[in-house]
Amino acid sequence: MRAVAEAVIDRPREAVFEYMDVPENQARISPRLSRVETLGVLDNGGKRARYTYRLGFPFRGEVRGVVHEPPERIVFELSGDIEGRLQWTFETVDDRTLVTYAAEYDLGLPPILDRVLGPIAARYNRRELERTLSNLDEQLSEPGDA
Repeated sequence: MRAVAEAVIDRPREAVFEYMDVPENQARISPRLSRVETLGVLDNGGKRARYTYRLGFPFRGEVRGVVHEPPERIVFELSGDIEGRLQWTFETVDDRTLVTYAAEYDLGLPPILDRVLGPIAARYNRRELERTLSNLDEQLSEPGDA
């Protein structure tokens, strides 16, 4: 399963990257992410964090920032109840930032169910990514933020 969304945020790239480089901020903008706790910093500067995602019942796991390239890109690998990869890229457009959020993961469904539920899940996940980016824009436009 893969979903991608983009948005232009009216903030400099460095400010957007810095905000997204704090794992707990993910829970502030991701609709179903109820808890994030930073566990440490990796040698590459990426973060390791524990998360709880709620979709009727909790999914728990860990993310590791396997790619950390300030202020251009952060890639997290997910492990636990959900396996996959999240990628955030940040590109300067005029004085603003084009943010691309891509999520790839395996639902663990048998092939027949994946064919039926996959398209529905893909639409749902794209909307969730778009909502996350909208929430990011709102968070960074509030007075006193980044």
